[in-house]
Amino acid sequence: MMRIRFVLLMVVAMLTASVGAAGAALPPGGTFVDDDGSVHEANIEALAEAGITFGCNPPLGDRFCPTRSVTRGEMAAFLARALGLTERTSNRFTDDDGSLFEADIERIAFAGITRGCNPPVNDRFCPDRAVTRAEMAAFLVRAYQYVDPSVGRFSDDDGSMFEPDIERLASAGVTLGCNPPANDRYCPSEPVRRDQMASFLVRAEGLTAIVVPPRLTPALAELPFTFDSPIQVTAPAGDHRIFVVERPGTVRVVSDGNLLAAPFLDLTGITIGGGERGLLAIAFHPDFATNGLVYASYSAESPSTAADHISVVEEFKAIGNRVDPMSGRRVFSVSQPYANHNGGMIMFGPDGYLYLGLGDGGASFDPAGNGQNPNTALGSMVRIDPATATSQNWAIGLRNPWRWWIDGTDMYIADVGQGSREEISVVSTLDKGLNLGWVRFEGTECTGLGSCNTAGLVFPVVEYTHADGCSITGGVVYRGELTQINGHFLYGDYCSGWIRSVRVIDGVVASERALGSLGVGFGLVSFGQDGVGQTYVIRGESVYRLVGR
Repeated sequence: MMRIRFVLLMVVAMLTASVGAAGAALPPGGTFVDDDGSVHEANIEALAEAGITFGCNPPLGDRFCPTRSVTRGEMAAFLARALGLTERTSNRFTDDDGSLFEADIERIAFAGITRGCNPPVNDRFCPDRAVTRAEMAAFLVRAYQYVDPSVGRFSDDDGSMFEPDIERLASAGVTLGCNPPANDRYCPSEPVRRDQMASFLVRAEGLTAIVVPPRLTPALAELPFTFDSPIQVTAPAGDHRIFVVERPGTVRVVSDGNLLAAPFLDLTGITIGGGERGLLAIAFHPDFATNGLVYASYSAESPSTAADHISVVEEFKAIGNRVDPMSGRRVFSVSQPYANHNGGMIMFGPDGYLYLGLGDGGASFDPAGNGQNPNTALGSMVRIDPATATSQNWAIGLRNPWRWWIDGTDMYIADVGQGSREEISVVSTLDKGLNLGWVRFEGTECTGLGSCNTAGLVFPVVEYTHADGCSITGGVVYRGELTQINGHFLYGDYCSGWIRSVRVIDGVVASERALGSLGVGFGLVSFGQDGVGQTYVIRGESVYRLVGR
């Protein structure tokens, strides 16, 4: 019966291998971002294709941790999935209560694959202890019913209580040894790494190794057009046109690879420039395809000499590739005392409201205390209802949120610092009434301009000092062919020109990557994303598409 079961297992495994080999094509670089170049990478992919591993960093699951030792609990999970075990004992061991792997441990105990870790009592499993190569041999021999031993294959397992299991594993072709090319040693007392475990299981299951296409390297491809101070790239969802916002007051359209001569929107007659003023952003209504509504955030002349200018958000109606200049309807405005710290980025949230990031009014160190004043829109993230032209301060404590992004319900706010720190906070659009700390705090550093009490404040998940740059440029959440940064928020520094990415899950940094400068250099002013998800980088008069090569 044992031999029949083994033959059936191998037949099923080979059928599974055929399906895996013919399955959907892997993305460049494969499933995991941390096994590139590993000699076991093809086997790791085969294990993932068979559903035997889901990675080592749930819920993200984009890392395998190939060089990390396998624990006995993880070993139980690998085997339970590989063998499709479902039946389980009831509380066989005293030390696995509450373990993530408790059910799997009980399943392999029921199948007779483990007897415990403390003979002769064997009432413990030691789930967190690393599995040695010798113990793994015993697990696999019991799991796959290997019975035919080789004779004296290895020179370093003599006298080991696991020697017969090691020899059976070698006879079955599951292990080749630990010291290639000689392979006359097994290293029985060494812990098993996760990548080694992948190869052991692939051989045991008869799976076919999966060739992984090479991972693409980030690069920038410049659009063959010159723009006038471009600061934003955007488009309605699903639209194949590219809309480039130019600070002097125009929005240009790239359609079918051509830059259209006539601007989509021309506000040069009412937009004032200089300093950090100008046409700062546009946002398309979520129902733009049917209602044609687009919103512009820009700086306009103030009717009062007491203010430098007015920050305005205005609604327009578009028809085809042009906005009707007579269709304007103002939905928000606020007086600005200085020419800087205007923010101005606008974007619709999943709740249908239009969000506007405003700086603290300018000058330095927030002289009017706007950042901590809930009664002014300055220094706030403002939530606007375009239908009624009403607004509320959704969050306060901002210095100059020049560029930020909404992804699902997550809002990534890159706030430009004063003279010490640059920061990124990640909050939820489901929350409101948040305080991000400025001017009391610059990043996590207390400025001394107010209380240093941290209660009730939202602090950044990423910050860097001015030893590393001078002014943060917020970006977009990337999804595309560069699988190593999928789901990451891209950002850069205006002075240093480098580009980095961060992935945040439940308010905690899950992974970070440095993309280098990609040739951008000084003047990295903005990022953008078009209607089909392509990502763009803006510097000087040029717009670049982020690509993989």
